[in-house]
Amino acid sequence: MLSLQKNITLHCKKKNYLDMPHIQLRLTFLLLCLVSISLQAQNKSELSDSTMMQEVSINGQRQRISYRLDRQKIDAGQVLTAQGGTALDVLRAVAGVVVDADGNLSYRGSQNFMVYVDGKPSPLSGTEALQMVGAASIKDIEILTTPSAKYKTDGDVGIINIVTRRSETDGWDIALNGTASTWGTLSLDTKVNYRTGHHNFYAGGQGSDIHNKSQFEQEKTTSAKGTTVTSFADGTRFRDFRTFVGQGGYEFGNGRHYLNIDLQGGRTINPRGGDMVYNTTTTTDGLPPVSNVLDSRDRYKLTKKLFQTSIDYSWKLNERGDEISLSSRFRYDRFSEEYTESNMFDLNGTRQEGTRGYETEHHWDCDGALAYKLHYRPTGTLEVGYQYTTYSEHGDYRLCYWDLAQQDFVWPEDLYAPFYYRRQTHSEYAQVNDRIGPLQFDAGLRIDHVIDDMDLPTITSRHRKYTEFYPSTHLAYTTEKAGTFTLGYSRRTNRPGIWKLEPYITYEDYHTRIVGNPDLKSEYIHSMDFSWRKTFGKTNVTATIYARRRKGAVDYVRRAYDAGVTLDSIVNAGNGWRKGLELQVTTKPTKWWQLTANGDLSLHNFRAKCEGCISVHSTTGTVGLINNFRLAKNTSLQFDGHYVGPKHISQGWETGYVYFDLAARQSLLKGKLQLGVVAHDIFHTARYHSLRSMAFMDSETWVRPTYPNIAFSISYRFRQPTAKAKAGALSSDAEFVGKDF
Repeated sequence: MLSLQKNITLHCKKKNYLDMPHIQLRLTFLLLCLVSISLQAQNKSELSDSTMMQEVSINGQRQRISYRLDRQKIDAGQVLTAQGGTALDVLRAVAGVVVDADGNLSYRGSQNFMVYVDGKPSPLSGTEALQMVGAASIKDIEILTTPSAKYKTDGDVGIINIVTRRSETDGWDIALNGTASTWGTLSLDTKVNYRTGHHNFYAGGQGSDIHNKSQFEQEKTTSAKGTTVTSFADGTRFRDFRTFVGQGGYEFGNGRHYLNIDLQGGRTINPRGGDMVYNTTTTTDGLPPVSNVLDSRDRYKLTKKLFQTSIDYSWKLNERGDEISLSSRFRYDRFSEEYTESNMFDLNGTRQEGTRGYETEHHWDCDGALAYKLHYRPTGTLEVGYQYTTYSEHGDYRLCYWDLAQQDFVWPEDLYAPFYYRRQTHSEYAQVNDRIGPLQFDAGLRIDHVIDDMDLPTITSRHRKYTEFYPSTHLAYTTEKAGTFTLGYSRRTNRPGIWKLEPYITYEDYHTRIVGNPDLKSEYIHSMDFSWRKTFGKTNVTATIYARRRKGAVDYVRRAYDAGVTLDSIVNAGNGWRKGLELQVTTKPTKWWQLTANGDLSLHNFRAKCEGCISVHSTTGTVGLINNFRLAKNTSLQFDGHYVGPKHISQGWETGYVYFDLAARQSLLKGKLQLGVVAHDIFHTARYHSLRSMAFMDSETWVRPTYPNIAFSISYRFRQPTAKAKAGALSSDAEFVGKDF
C-alpha cells in the first residue's frame, strides 16, 4: 500500500485535472441558434400541456403504463405480481424486459442502464440498485430510452427513475412493509413523514435479504495444450441481495424557493455461488482416458459500506417562472471488498485445489450542477447548465492458491496488484422546449470533457483526455382523429469502469476465469424511438418502433485457457444494430376484468471485428398477457403469462421458454392494510438452456429456478392529517424533471 500511495502522489502532481478546453464561444453560438429558432415559432397555442401528453385511462381505472414526451411511466400499484418484490419485479410487466437465471435485468437486449431514485442517482448501480427499493414503497417507475441532453450520457438503453410514495397532506404519514417467501426472502422497510406547511421531515430504513435459487447442469468439453477435458456439472446455484440502508431528510418549499437535504447510509452484501459435483474425463495425447469425480464449492461476495448525501436548491426568479437551480451529491464507500473463493474436494472431503481472491477498494464520487431556465414565452423554455462529476477509486487485489503438498494456501508476491483510478467529466448543455399548435418538441446538445486515468504500478497505466458531443431531440404531434405520434433521438455511451480495465485474472469459479482489458475503449450508441398511441373506445393501443446503433460494442470472448478451464476476455467486439417493434393493447372487456397484452419483436445484426467473436443475425422477442380481475371492492387478482423467445448470446444460442405468475391482494381497514400473495412460475416452466460452440470448446448449460417460489407481503399505512391543510404545502407529485448530475 505504501508503494501505491507514493505512486498516487506522483501521479497527481504530474497531471492538472482542471486543465479543460475553452468552449465558451461554441456554447454561446449554440445557445443563440437555439433561441433564434424558437423565437421564430408561432406564439399561438392550440393545445394545453395536459391535452398534449395526457395519461389515458379506461373507465376511470388508471392505466398500467402511460406516456409523456420523452418517457413511459409504469404505475407500480397496478402490478400485483410485484407485491413483496422490488423495482425489478415491477419492470417485468414492461415489453422487452427479461430477467435471466441469476436475477439480472436486461431491457431491449442490454443491461446497461442508469438507475435514479426520486431524480437522484442511486448509491448502487444496475440490478443491485433496482433490488434496493421495495415495490410497496414505489409510486411510479419512469423509463427514458432517449434521455434529453441535460441528463448524463451513460447507459445505452437510458435511465430508469424510481419515484417513491410521498405524503400528500399536512400531518403524519407512516408506512410499514414486510415480505417473506418460500425461498427464504425476508424484507422490512418503513418510512415516517411529517409535513407542516412549507416544511417536510422524513426518515426511514430498509433491511432485506432477497434470495435467488436455481438448479444447474452443464456439459463442457475443452481442448488445450494437447489435453481434452469433458466435464458434467450438476448442483445448485444461488444469488442473494442483502441491503441495510437508512435514509433521512428535510424539504422546504413555498412556491418560490425549494430546498432538499437528503442523507443515506448503510451496508450492502451481495453473495453468490454454487455447489456442484463434477464428473470429468481427461484425455491426453498417447495416454488412456482418466475419469474423476470432484465436489466444487464456489463463492463470491461483494460487501459495501456506503454513505451518500445530496443537496438540491431551486429559486424561481419571477412570476414568469424563470429559475436557477443548484445541485450537489457526494457518495463515499468507506469500505468495499470483493471476495472470490473456488475449491475442489474429493469425495472424502479433502481439498485438492483452491484459490482465494481479495479486492479491497475505497471509492468516492462527487457531482455538482448549476442550471438556468428561461421562460422566453408562455409555452417555450430555454435551459442551460454546467455539470461536474468525479469518480475516484483505489485499492489492491491479492490472490492465493492451495498448495496440496503444504496443505495450506500460499501467497505469491507476483499475484499482488495495487491500483488507482479516477474519471472526471465536465459537461455543458443547452436545451430548448416549446410547442407550436399540436406540435411539441425539445432539442439540446451536451458537451462532455472527460479525463480518464488509471495507474496499476506493477502492471500498466492509462491516461485519456477527450471531448465529445451528445445531441438529443424529441417531437410529439397530437390530433383527435389520428392520436399521438412521438419521435425521440439521443446519442449515448458506455464508458468502461475500472473492473473492466484491470488486466489481471480473477476467478468466477474454478473452471471459469475473467480478465479485463486496459486498452478497452468506450462504446457509442445512437438511440431512436418512434411511437404512436390511440384510444378506440375502451381500448388503448401503443406501438413503438425503436433502433439502437452500437459502435465498438463491449462483450466477452470465451477461449480455452487450460485443460478444463476457460477464460473470458473483455473486448470491443464490433458494431451492431438492434431494431425492434413494441406493441401494447389495453382493454376492459367487463367491469371486473382489465386485459393488457404486450409484445416485443427485435432484429439483432452484429458484425464482429475481433478475433474469436462471431457475427450474428438473429430475431428474438417477448410476449406478455396480463389479466387484472376485480373480484370485490377490496379484492384483486392478477394472472400473467409470459413468453421469452430464443436469442443469440456471445458465441452461442439460448432457447426460449414460458412462465406464469399468479397474485392476489386484499385491502382492509379502509385501505390502510393490504395483504398480498404472489406465486411465481406456478407451472414450473421457466428454464434457461444455452449452447456455446467455438474453437477448442463446446458447452451446454441448463438452469432451472427452484420450485416453489411464493411471496407473502403485508403493508400498513397510517395517516394523521392536521385539522386543516395549510396553503403552500410542498407538492406531492414527485417527478423526474432534470435534477441530474
